[in-house]
Amino acid sequence: MPIVVHIVIWFLVWFPALAVLMSFVEHQIHRRLMHKQNVLSRRLPSFYRTLEHHAILHHGEYSKVFTNQPGAAVEERHLRLSLREGFLEALPLAALIALVSLEGAIILEIVVCGHHFIWNTIHTEMHRPDARFFSAWPAYKFLARYHYLHHKHPDKNFNVVLPLADYVLGTHVRASRPELDGMYRLRLL
Repeated sequence: MPIVVHIVIWFLVWFPALAVLMSFVEHQIHRRLMHKQNVLSRRLPSFYRTLEHHAILHHGEYSKVFTNQPGAAVEERHLRLSLREGFLEALPLAALIALVSLEGAIILEIVVCGHHFIWNTIHTEMHRPDARFFSAWPAYKFLARYHYLHHKHPDKNFNVVLPLADYVLGTHVRASRPELDGMYRLRLL
């Protein structure tokens, strides 16, 4: 079998499964580490900083106004995930997958880095709109509405990139009439 066909087959096998897994990983990290104090955030400064940057600083800045230009005190770091950190944090799972499939391990790292890149791109557009080329796409508008609701209901809609886990785990929320009006004013509808 030619190498290109081999790579395509492995990609078609691993990519969908790992994208679904990433939806659940994103959900759990966002819900349990970025929104709730826990054993890790009480004992380890790096985990507390993650909680502080997201739940306190990011949600504090964007709780009432979904899209704005934050003041100097709020860094763009609160909008973005680190590609380098994501790659490194995925290495232990990639090592386990490599025991079964080197291709799967490589694709996991691609999925994680791709997820972080997409998160950074769309999350920044949601909060600091710059009319990027995708900002009128229906898929982006859906994700922006979905994330808008997360800022209205911080205990719901934890997924930013692929909201599958929210639906499976029952943490999605439907918009109320006033929330729909807010989305309309922001041109998300």
